[in-house]
Amino acid sequence: MKATQHTARHSAQGGTLVGMFIGLVLGVAIAAAVVWYMNRMEAPFTRAAPPQNVQPGQGQPPAILPGKPGDATPENRFQFYDILPGRTDAVPQQPPSATTPASAASATPPVKLHYLQAGAFSDPQEADNLKAALAMKGMEAHVQQVMVQGSTFFRLRLGPYKKIDEASSIRATLAQQGVETLLINAEE
Repeated sequence: MKATQHTARHSAQGGTLVGMFIGLVLGVAIAAAVVWYMNRMEAPFTRAAPPQNVQPGQGQPPAILPGKPGDATPENRFQFYDILPGRTDAVPQQPPSATTPASAASATPPVKLHYLQAGAFSDPQEADNLKAALAMKGMEAHVQQVMVQGSTFFRLRLGPYKKIDEASSIRATLAQQGVETLLINAEE
């Protein structure tokens, strides 16, 4: 009786190992079949586009944009590459122009513009970070590099706005979102 118990236990171990080996071979065979089938298929997105019917002298056809036909093309509101660090708009300080009294009298009166200044930073990275945060809130801002008393500062401004009411409403919206701004008046 002892001999039969030992043989049964030994054959059960062999059956487990044989089953694992058969499962491994079947898995490899199925994987190889899938790879063979996928390589036989045409790769997606590699088919050439059908030729466009372009008449000579008309150039390229207009780009197909989402929306209904005849809708105005949407204005690019944000250009994200402008938000990247290291991109600043350098604004040199221009010397005052000497105008003659006769030309000043014939010129149109200057237009008053309004800006919202969200901050002035000595580190351009801080200005870029705030610019990105404002872009996430739907506000487009620009960075100006200026020299003040021999030091370089990076001003973050929104605008220009021609109406003070528009600037005030945007300032109130930003204040509700936790961004304090200064109203800057300038003449064009």
